[in-house]
Amino acid sequence: MAYLPFVALPAQALPAAPAGRAAFAAAPEPRGLIGFAAADPDDTRWQLAALVAALRTAERHATDLDDFPASHHGDYAEMLATLADLDTDPGPEGDGGPRPADAAPDPAAAGAAVLAFERAVVDFCTDLALGDGRRTRGFVTAGGSEGLLVGLRAGRDALPGAPLYVSAAAHHEARGHARRLGMDVIVVPAGTDGTTDADALRLLTAERPGGAVVLASIGGASAGEGGDDDLAVIRAAATPAGPVHIHVDAAHAGLLAPFAPHPVLWDLRDGADSLSFTAHRLLGLPVPCGVVLVGAGRARAARGRGSTPNPLAVALLWAALRDRGYDGLRSLVHECYDTARYAADHLTAAGYRATRSGHGLTVRFPRPAPAVCTRWRLSTEGTHARLSVLPPLTRASVDALCYDLCAGAAPPAASSRRPASGGGCTAAVSAAQRDG
Repeated sequence: MAYLPFVALPAQALPAAPAGRAAFAAAPEPRGLIGFAAADPDDTRWQLAALVAALRTAERHATDLDDFPASHHGDYAEMLATLADLDTDPGPEGDGGPRPADAAPDPAAAGAAVLAFERAVVDFCTDLALGDGRRTRGFVTAGGSEGLLVGLRAGRDALPGAPLYVSAAAHHEARGHARRLGMDVIVVPAGTDGTTDADALRLLTAERPGGAVVLASIGGASAGEGGDDDLAVIRAAATPAGPVHIHVDAAHAGLLAPFAPHPVLWDLRDGADSLSFTAHRLLGLPVPCGVVLVGAGRARAARGRGSTPNPLAVALLWAALRDRGYDGLRSLVHECYDTARYAADHLTAAGYRATRSGHGLTVRFPRPAPAVCTRWRLSTEGTHARLSVLPPLTRASVDALCYDLCAGAAPPAASSRRPASGGGCTAAVSAAQRDG
């Protein structure tokens, strides 16, 4: 069962959007709405329980490996019940429908429910990306690589024969995807800040007329640090080739950018023709997932042949967004930025001069002892280590890391005491580490 593009319903009265952001479109189904405020968690869990019941029915009626969303390689119903911590035993009737255990024995009901949840997620993310809800298409992906593939395919379909211009610092899968799609690949040098060199792009596109598909990255999408490609500059630099399709690989920055303390030009209104991002890191989901969107006037977002949405990813992403809503997602992002500032200040106070990159949520500091890097699973590069300030990292975690750095001992289980600025622990740090 393939994903079918939807027709938007007439607009309904909704709360006014924050200044500078687009108003949300009407939800396709009121009960599946992901709105500004957090939804009733009991209702969300009830709908997930109903989906579990429908999945069980679909699995009982499965006839071959292509039945969607039945799984012959695992039990989606039981996995969803476990991951969402659901009690799917018969219980009292919920508001607005029968008990989950009494769901109609229709094998197609589970597929319809999964696609309805996916449609609600796409609507919400289209609004975040300031897209035209009536013409933007998209779906939930299995992660950043699939989203990138779909975006490049949309560019190829919109501009047949056009090569892909990709920065040397872009996502490592980009060149392989392009070759599989039959696209020529032209590598563009990256600047010192990790962004695409616009002058080099202008020279390269001038040598090859006939259109250009350009991959832009936001927030160091491939490595967690680096700058943001300026979409207007990228488009202007690529115009010597003719028509341009820009795909934005936003990685985990896609859910951060709408709420970043400094403006980020990344979305469909800012010049992206298609974009993709991941969601599992910020939302703490146990299943990798993301969203890809293709804007109005471009080739329709299309899954690969035989590909269908993962019911686990769709349901968990829908529930995580619905439990927060726009306001809750904004609060979560602001909390991450607050923790990042706290981490940078306290690592510096502990003698490890820290700087922030990757939209301010990657904290870079002198590389500590190997045992500390292993214990905290720190990314390392040369003489420095990186701490990604995303859930479940908290202020208490930062405090424990600082104690570990200072004392060289295992961190306390639940400490939230702030290390004293300029305290004696800095004496244990070498001069090279102190200076960064």
